[in-house]
Amino acid sequence: MRRNWFYRMLFSYMPVFLAVCLTLLFILFLTVRQLSERSSLQSGETVAQNAARNLDQSLLDIENGMFQLIQSDARIAGYYNGPDDFFQASAYQAATALTGLQTRFPLIHSLYLVKPGERKVLEATSIVELDRYKDLAYIEAKRKEEKRFVWGDRRTIAAPGASESETIDVISLARLSDLRTSGLLVVQVSTASLQRMLGQTVNPSSGYLRVVDAQGIEISSTLLPGMYGKETKKLAAVPMSYTEWTIESGVLQPGLLSWAEPVLYLAISIGGGCILLGLVWMVFATRRHYRPVQRLVQQIGSLALKKSGGDDAPTGDDAPAGGKRDEFHAIGKALDQLWSHSHQLEQENERNLKFKREHHFRRLAEGRFERSSFYGVLEEELFELRLDSGRPTAVLVELDQYEARWVGGYSDADLQAMKERLQAEWDRCMLDHGLSASSEWLSDSWLGAIVIQQDGRDGEEQLMLVMEQARRRLAGELPLTVTIAVGTAVERIEAISVSFQTARQALSYKVSLGLNRIITERDLPVIEQPNTVRELQRIEEISRSLRLGEIWEDDLGRLFAALQAGSFNGEQVRSLLSVLLFHIQHKMADLPQELEPVWLSESVRLEQALNQGETLTDIGERLCESLQVVSERIRGWRESKSNRAILQDVKKFIDEHFANPNLSQALLADAFRLHPSSISRLFKEEYGIKFVDYVNGVRVEQASRLMKETGATVQDVAERVGFMQSKTFISAFKKVTGYTPGNYQKGRTGTEE
Repeated sequence: MRRNWFYRMLFSYMPVFLAVCLTLLFILFLTVRQLSERSSLQSGETVAQNAARNLDQSLLDIENGMFQLIQSDARIAGYYNGPDDFFQASAYQAATALTGLQTRFPLIHSLYLVKPGERKVLEATSIVELDRYKDLAYIEAKRKEEKRFVWGDRRTIAAPGASESETIDVISLARLSDLRTSGLLVVQVSTASLQRMLGQTVNPSSGYLRVVDAQGIEISSTLLPGMYGKETKKLAAVPMSYTEWTIESGVLQPGLLSWAEPVLYLAISIGGGCILLGLVWMVFATRRHYRPVQRLVQQIGSLALKKSGGDDAPTGDDAPAGGKRDEFHAIGKALDQLWSHSHQLEQENERNLKFKREHHFRRLAEGRFERSSFYGVLEEELFELRLDSGRPTAVLVELDQYEARWVGGYSDADLQAMKERLQAEWDRCMLDHGLSASSEWLSDSWLGAIVIQQDGRDGEEQLMLVMEQARRRLAGELPLTVTIAVGTAVERIEAISVSFQTARQALSYKVSLGLNRIITERDLPVIEQPNTVRELQRIEEISRSLRLGEIWEDDLGRLFAALQAGSFNGEQVRSLLSVLLFHIQHKMADLPQELEPVWLSESVRLEQALNQGETLTDIGERLCESLQVVSERIRGWRESKSNRAILQDVKKFIDEHFANPNLSQALLADAFRLHPSSISRLFKEEYGIKFVDYVNGVRVEQASRLMKETGATVQDVAERVGFMQSKTFISAFKKVTGYTPGNYQKGRTGTEE
């Protein structure tokens, strides 16, 4: 029984072993042969491309050098334009220029200038009569030929300085060197030089390179004269973009690939020996280890039980007879643990992939994307954008009233769930409209997206239509509204940061343009830097009127109307309103102690309105509400003072007699029967401003009105508002407005214009 089982087990897999080994040997033979041929083809094409690039660049450099010599070297122009008595000197200088060009480009074999008017040919070392020149036939042909400014015309000429029997093969390029006389500059390159250049990129003993022109005429080749009769095989033919020639690469004989055959035969022999050894080893191993599967199962089961601490042994009906442990049960348990661990790794990989997408999306938005780099290619594949279907466009989706409505009112988990739902709804909307898009959260309230917009006007209109439908869809599916800013489309994904920048700029005007809408670059004002001088003056007037108990609501309304109508973005609006709060804070610094709690509580509300308000209407309503509370408390406090009536009369007297140069505390003390020092103290307590500063403020205000309405001189205006000295008027005017009277008039004139 044991021997029968042994042979049955042995012959159950021996035929498979033999079939697999023979199949692998056959596949190895075909694979090595195919790889060797493919490697030869790729190598030949690479060599041909490198040679074509080097040869094209060398000939192009020579032509550029010829063009630079003709266009910018005065020695060439002097040779053609000089008088007859200057001929010899100009010829020497022109020959020097030719020598310099030949020295600069060692590939040049010879070059010469043709001067048809004098029937002369100037070489680098001599002057020859044109009619007796050795290359006369080529010159005459080129002067008549239309397409003469190209490389070619391989021919045999006499070697310079040698006997007529010694010749050399050259190619030439002719260019007009003088339009007036139709002079030519001819440069000749020997084919031997080209052969040496080609020989640097190929091994002449095993391969060859051959250059032919458009007509199939050979220009140069690395094949030696004795090799043309041998059998060759062309591997690749690469066109040359500059000269329009073709460079061919190949091997001297197809037998070059026969090196693989001995290697393959050797491999087959070694493989046959290995098969025999394998058969012997199979018999030996089967004889000694006729139960390897059983041992393997025992080892895996023991290892699984060891890792589980022995608690996974089956009990009851699952337990095998004899009370032995079930190794297969332990293996199943180990596989379950492996699956659980794999599931955990998969979840972790999903989290890492999400983090990676967010990281690379931010790199794209910030302009740190390099498509040429390895990581840039990975990023592009990560977002799965169809970049060939249109131009990338950046889109920013901002949650309206995020700080005021959502932060603090919902838990972090609820906010995260809401944002995930919004992003999923956005992606689904883009997919429904057939747009290639990718989105990630760039901040707590900003969802950034890259959308591939179709080219042309229709693509832009389609994108705007999709954005409007997405806005309505989000507002219908979720308990919120969003404002969408669309950036300008860019040509390449590398420049998407520019589109994000324009989208951010568009979103910055949300405070003046409103919520729950689409904002594009077309909606932005043309003026980028609005004039804030008038608004700063209104801010000063509002803070002063609020502290003095005068009507400030009209000025505040005009300020917000100007901000709404002007070209102010969110940052500029908040900066101006911060200046307003600063001025009001400064004016309220000297409030009586009983009014300080009122101002402190309302100042907090003012800052919250400025920071959390997203539109001018929202900010204006909350700001006006807080200022009205402060104004009412101040007004009530002032009315409770017994001296209010007297100070009101004093203030009215100042407003009516500000032009009196003798207006002073002494004059008011006599008029109202008060002590001069009491007037200053009561005025400060009542209105929070010194008596002198108030008088100067009224006079400066009237002076500003006169300069605007009458255009009077500074001296005349100063006298009409009560200043006897121009110096005193200028100092007071600059202290109140921040400008000198002259600069104020210039600024007012420039603003009106």
